[in-house]
Amino acid sequence: MEARSSKPWSFLLFVVTAASRFPATTAGWSKGSATFYGGSDASGTMGGACGYGNLYWSGYGTRTAALSSALFNDGASCGACYQLTCDHEAEERWCLPGKSVTVTATNFCPPNYELSGDDGGWCNPPRAHFDMAQPAWLRIGIYKGGIVPVLYQRYTITCLLV
Repeated sequence: MEARSSKPWSFLLFVVTAASRFPATTAGWSKGSATFYGGSDASGTMGGACGYGNLYWSGYGTRTAALSSALFNDGASCGACYQLTCDHEAEERWCLPGKSVTVTATNFCPPNYELSGDDGGWCNPPRAHFDMAQPAWLRIGIYKGGIVPVLYQRYTITCLLV
């Protein structure tokens, strides 16, 4: 009887593991944009429309975001978790390719109707926008970019911020 090699299975396991580290841009992912606020320690993100108070003490840390009207849903999205990746295909200069971050919705990013949605009114409807705590944003984007296109998906399970 001839022994079979386990190498094809090892290779398949390697491919599946490697592919799982990079988010797909197909089913389940939506397009949006992201900016940052709150400073390098995220201290400027404390409080907020969801009422969580001090995000450090509440256990949310620095991986948080304020959501635009289109995502906030009158507060129903408070505590929701989103995985985001910078859309490197749409913006090569300011994205960190292959990186993603999970954030918790802890605040509301109000619309600014004085500015157009493509020139400063980032949180204006119908835009899907994340105004992220700076440390979270820097996991997917380069500081100088300021705003980047993102691909995102909402988790339906409890957010695990590891």
